[in-house]
Amino acid sequence: MSARVVATHVWPKDATDPISVDVLELDWGGPVDDRHHGELMASDTRQSRAFAKGTTIRNHRQVSIVDTGELAQIADALGIPRIDPGTIADNICTEGIDELTSLPRMTRMVFPSGAVIMLGGPNAPCTIAGAMVERSYGSRPEAFPKAAIGLRGVTGWIEHPGTVRPGDAVTLLPPD
Repeated sequence: MSARVVATHVWPKDATDPISVDVLELDWGGPVDDRHHGELMASDTRQSRAFAKGTTIRNHRQVSIVDTGELAQIADALGIPRIDPGTIADNICTEGIDELTSLPRMTRMVFPSGAVIMLGGPNAPCTIAGAMVERSYGSRPEAFPKAAIGLRGVTGWIEHPGTVRPGDAVTLLPPD
C-alpha cells in the first residue's frame, strides 16, 4: 500500500472553521494551535460508562485523521459532489489508506519526521461535522452521521512528536 498525506489542518479555538497549514506541528499534546490540543481532556458522553461527565482523563482524541476515499464515499451517500479535506475538522487527510476507519486500535501511523500517532479507533460521526458539511455543500446536518458510519476516520494521540506535511509518506505499523 502506498499512502501519503494530502492535507493538514488545525482548528483554533477562536476560528469558525479549520485552517490549512503547510506544516502540522505535533507535540505531546497533539497538533499545536488546535482546539483539541492537550495531554488531558474532560470526559464526555463517549466515556460515560467509566467516568462522570467532566472528569479529567488522558486525551486520546488529540488528532483526527480521514482519507480521501472515505470522504468520497460519505459525499456520495449525501448526494453531494465531494467533501474537501479539512471540512469535517480533520487534522490529517490521507490518500491511499483503504478502510482507514476500520484499522485496528493501536495501529501506529509513522511519518518521515519521526512523528508517530497511535490510533485509538473510529471517530464517531456527529451533527457537528454534519453542520460543517452543510455550510460548505448544503446537505442536512442530521444526514451526516448515518452517511458517515464506518467512514468518519480515526482519532489518535501522539506517541512521538514531530511534524506532518502534505506529500509525506505514511507508514502503518499493525498492533504488536
